[in-house]
This record gives sequence, C-alpha cells and structure tokens, in this order.
Amino acid sequence: MRKLLTLLLALVCCATIALSQGTSESKDEQSKNLRQYYSGKVGFYKPAEELNNGLLLGIDGITEFTHYNFFLSGSLDLYMKQTFDFFQQPKPDVQQQQIFLLPLHVNFGYKIFDVRDADTRGYLGFGGGYYFYFYSVDYQTSGGFPPSFTTHSDSKNGGDLFATIFARFLLGKVFVEPRFYMASTSEDNISSYKFEVDPSGFAITIGFQQ
Repeated sequence: MRKLLTLLLALVCCATIALSQGTSESKDEQSKNLRQYYSGKVGFYKPAEELNNGLLLGIDGITEFTHYNFFLSGSLDLYMKQTFDFFQQPKPDVQQQQIFLLPLHVNFGYKIFDVRDADTRGYLGFGGGYYFYFYSVDYQTSGGFPPSFTTHSDSKNGGDLFATIFARFLLGKVFVEPRFYMASTSEDNISSYKFEVDPSGFAITIGFQQ
C-alpha cells in the first residue's frame, strides 16, 4: 500500500514539474491554456465501519491546463464525529469523545467529455496525500470497594498516507463528485486501550466551482 501511495504522489509531482519547466509558449498563449479555480463542497462520507457515517466538507484549489485536457488540484477535506467506536477489546467506558479528520491531498484529473452547448463536462482522476486526525476523549474507570468512579481526559493525534480515485461532473459551476479513499490504518492507544483510525471509504459531495 505504501509503495502505491508513494508512486501516485510521485506521478502528480512529476507532472507539475514538467509542465512548469517544459513550455515555450508566449504569456498570452499560456493564459489561454491555463485556468485557475477554487471550489467548496459538502456531502456524505462513509468511512470504515468503526468511524461511522457523517458529513464531509472540502475545499480545492484547481489549475486546469485546457490545451492538455487535465487539471491539478490541492484539496483539504474535513470530517468531524462524536458517535463512533474504534477501540479494540477491552473498551474504555467513554463518556464523551470527538474526532477531527483532515485529509490533505493533491489530485490529477483528466477530462473525459465536454458538451459545450450544455456547459457540461466530466473528469476522472486520482491523487494521494496524508490524513491527520485529532482525537479527544473523556472516559471513566472504577476501583476499590465500594467501587468509586474516576473520569479521565486524554487526547491523541496522528495520521498516515492515503490514495484516492474520483470523478467530477460539472454543470456550469455546480458539480457532483464521487470519491474513494484508500488509506493506511493508524494505530495508537489511550492508556491501555488500543484504537485504530481507518478513513478508507466512499464520499459523494456536491459543490460550487468558481
């Protein structure tokens, strides 16, 4: 998995470097063939079962090379959740918890169709990057006789590599984007309780590209 993720990132980086260095076009011609956009999106995210389904937000910065029919983008997604269970047995007595998941990635998208009369076009692509997570939890432990309960607070953060495959279908400036995430699992522990963060899954979002 790590070799695949590294290869995907290397391909996107090489394409960026080649295009920035290997052109002899005039500035006017470059401006015709180069378009830059930004976009925001919101939608449904279905990660691995332990993280539970939820709302996904995202932003993109996009550079489109119209002469070559593809774009490069930098993207940041955000997933927040409080109801989930990613601890292995034995599990702590969780009172309150929250996780912030932030996948940061670069993407390559190739245009597969363009219906100019209907102002409609579609892209298929792939990408990769690194996801960060920030986790906080309050949990109880008991001991003694008669038993007494103590509340503990703790937090963890970490992350790992991931790859992604996506499609983007635009009608004017509005788009729909299905996307698959394939991630390495990040393992850690709270006290003696082990947990795993696996953001692998599927998302479908709708957004606006300006």
